[in-house]
Amino acid sequence: MQDQRDADEGAGDGDGATPEGVAPGGIDGGVLDSRIAEIIAEFSEVFAYARTRWARFAEEVHPELKGVGMIVLQFIVKKGPVTATRIAQMLDMDKAMVSRQVSKLRELGMIDAEPAPEDRRVVLLTASTSAVELLDGLRDRWAHGYHERFRGWTLEELEVMRDGLHRFNATADLSMPDGPAARCVREQGSDASSD
Repeated sequence: MQDQRDADEGAGDGDGATPEGVAPGGIDGGVLDSRIAEIIAEFSEVFAYARTRWARFAEEVHPELKGVGMIVLQFIVKKGPVTATRIAQMLDMDKAMVSRQVSKLRELGMIDAEPAPEDRRVVLLTASTSAVELLDGLRDRWAHGYHERFRGWTLEELEVMRDGLHRFNATADLSMPDGPAARCVREQGSDASSD
């Protein structure tokens, strides 16, 4: 009973304000900052591991292809049709670097570029059939590597990780300025989902 009164008194005047130094949900702000910093450090290790593997796979695909090219190709396979501007925004890459990778991927026959029907100034990129087949084969090898790393995890632990990552990714700010490229990509995406 006393605990309930203490909780009621701690609720303040009902304005929903959180006490200073306490994050929403009652988590101490310093503890929250520390946990987020630890998560960022873990993500950095994941990115480093992925970059190394992608660089190795890129060399196997073609000697002129770099790891960053594989990252761009993977993004196009997953999110295409997509503009180079969107790739640069989503991957937080320099537009010139994305442009170089797109040129190389086109030269190697791994992506196709077509003007958007709604606005011919906008170029939409999609993966070629051969690139999709190639990545499907590599995906089997990636999966094997991850199976090894997840050895000993329970199904519940895997589900918690999956759900957490899904929630994290779903809240990412995926918006981009509403220009011709954004409208064309949105319209292409809605056309594909209605097929």
